[in-house]
Amino acid sequence: MDLLTLFGALFGVTAIVAGFSLEGGHFTSLFQLEAFVIVVGGTFGAVMIQNTWARFYDGLKQLRLAFVKARQVDRESLSVLLEWGDQAKVSGMLVFESIEAGGINPFAKRGLELLANGVSTAVLEDALQRELDAYERNHMAAARIWQQAGGYAPTFGILGAVLGLIQVTGHMLEPAQLGQGIAVAFVATLYGLALANLVFLPLYGKIRAQVDSELRFRRLYLDGLLAISRKESPHTIETRLAGDIRERSAELLG
Repeated sequence: MDLLTLFGALFGVTAIVAGFSLEGGHFTSLFQLEAFVIVVGGTFGAVMIQNTWARFYDGLKQLRLAFVKARQVDRESLSVLLEWGDQAKVSGMLVFESIEAGGINPFAKRGLELLANGVSTAVLEDALQRELDAYERNHMAAARIWQQAGGYAPTFGILGAVLGLIQVTGHMLEPAQLGQGIAVAFVATLYGLALANLVFLPLYGKIRAQVDSELRFRRLYLDGLLAISRKESPHTIETRLAGDIRERSAELLG
């Protein structure tokens, strides 16, 4: 589990509350249910309008990606490819018909099935590249609901402020009601800005990074499977992909 996401959110919220308290503010005044309902309800309502049910649901499911560690592109992945290359060199492509599928990435498993069926290198590359493109297109489209939420939240924060001021003007002769209306007005703006910049947009960035990491991982397998299809020797595969692993690992760490 990637605890940095949770830690970052808690750290950000704590910093805001602590800063407010240092300025003499009361902690409880930051909690306004009315403001929360306006901002969160309005934001997700707008996001729902912009998307289909399937895409909205996929976006919610992808939230889990922000709390898991990125898949590593490492020497272990290369060793698996080299083992497959050795098997193909000794026994031919039909060896992949009986290979143990447990623990194999579904994308790589699809490539092995195509190799076992004897498809050409061009067909293999086209089929796997289409899968990569579809994965990137679908996952990024679903992830963008969080980017959309980050765009809408500040606007609904302003809307909450306007509604709070309307409440204030409606109770000008009732001083006891003025404080509540003003609190809703300013806290709604705070909620909109905080949710956008501390939750929604960072979540989008984290999910996008996770999708990019998965794409790098799958492209490593794509390169290796294509090399096996071209009947390259395991040594040639290792020489080519070792540099690829170093480059992609550096990107992941960067």
